[in-house]
Amino acid sequence: MDIVGLVAVILTLTIPIYAIYRGYNQSDEKLEIKKMKEQRKLEEIKQENYLLENESMRIELDRIKKENARKQEALYNKDNKRWLIEETKEEIER
Repeated sequence: MDIVGLVAVILTLTIPIYAIYRGYNQSDEKLEIKKMKEQRKLEEIKQENYLLENESMRIELDRIKKENARKQEALYNKDNKRWLIEETKEEIER
């Protein structure tokens, strides 16, 4: 009889212990899922930032190319620029 009572007590105590253990594992799984969602969101933000930076760099590069093209054009049109300067001096003398 003692063994039957002991088994009954052990079984009665193991059920709450198992429930506590299972709840602990579930909370760990929930935290892991939350962590994975946060990492996914972070990766999406990183990817958007990367695309925005590339677009920004492309725009800056286009601006620099246009500026360099204007400088090259100014060097090629040096004679025309002198004419404009001389014309301005002539207008001042009048």
